[in-house]
Amino acid sequence: MLKFFTRIRILLWVLLLVGTGFMVSTQVRAKLAQAAANLRSLETETVTVYPVETQIVTTTNWETWRSYYGQAKSAHTQNITTYEREIVRSVNVDVGSPVKAGQTLITLQVAARGAQVQSGKTAYDEAVLNYNRLKQLNAKGGISKSEVDAAYSRVKTAEASLKTTQSSLQRTSLKASINGIVSARNVEPGEIAEAGRTLLSIVDPKEMEAELMVSKRDVIRIHGGTPVEIYVDGQKHTGFVKRISPEAQSGSGLYPVVVGLPENSGILPGTYLEGRFMVSSLYNVVVIPSNVVIYRGNTQSVYIADGNKAKLTPITTSEGREGRVIVTSGLKPGDQLITSGNRLLYDGAEISRTPVANSNNANEG
Repeated sequence: MLKFFTRIRILLWVLLLVGTGFMVSTQVRAKLAQAAANLRSLETETVTVYPVETQIVTTTNWETWRSYYGQAKSAHTQNITTYEREIVRSVNVDVGSPVKAGQTLITLQVAARGAQVQSGKTAYDEAVLNYNRLKQLNAKGGISKSEVDAAYSRVKTAEASLKTTQSSLQRTSLKASINGIVSARNVEPGEIAEAGRTLLSIVDPKEMEAELMVSKRDVIRIHGGTPVEIYVDGQKHTGFVKRISPEAQSGSGLYPVVVGLPENSGILPGTYLEGRFMVSSLYNVVVIPSNVVIYRGNTQSVYIADGNKAKLTPITTSEGREGRVIVTSGLKPGDQLITSGNRLLYDGAEISRTPVANSNNANEG
């Protein structure tokens, strides 16, 4: 009987231990499940969503313009000079005076030259009379033909001398060869005009041009008729290439390019100006803001929106300017480029997008 009660007691203890273990196990599983649920809730609460702005990648045209500088000048000018050293008798115009082609501007002393012309005329007339007389004698057999030929030679010599003195007399009246305005006066009546010295300068303001010195890199891309944007005091004018020197200027290595200026532009001779040449143009290229490009070592990349996640995308670029750069690979039209908020991103980061208008304008350089 005692053994029976001992067995019952042992069985009860075993049942008690099993029940206690089951209860403890159930409580542990419940606590682990609660902890896992709490962890999942915590993870959900700590996911960061980054606000970004995006724009759709498109293609555009890219023109490159280069600026060079020079001075405006008249396409037609005349410098009044004298061929011989002579005293100036009168100056008939002043700086700013309008003149017409053929108008007498300066008169030199003529007294000595007038006497020379008269002397030459007399010598020529005498040579002609003598030639005619000898010609008649030769016809009658009185003299030889060689004497007549010698007389004829003297006539031609006298004629040439007369023409020279007459031409010299004509050059005492210095005339304008173009219509224009007197831009410089370097002589006064009574002064001695030295041969070759510029006494007056005339410019024709109706047709203006400018000489710009262009680098070798760009001159090979410029040709006659290439459009040129001319800027004077902030005002824009449209010019064109008239001619290009095939030889660089000594000492500078730059090539003179003459640009025609528009009529009635109001640009005066001597005005400093800027000329902008279109030296290259690309069509249907991807252009993005340069500040969105991320540089890591020798690699370049940008973030694009892939659904609600940021995707780090490697790219290659070429030339750029004014806050924009050409992308040659890595992006295609239609991609959603992240343009703002990208500095805190990482590949796969959760994002919320605010689209912005695409403002690609690559026609200036």
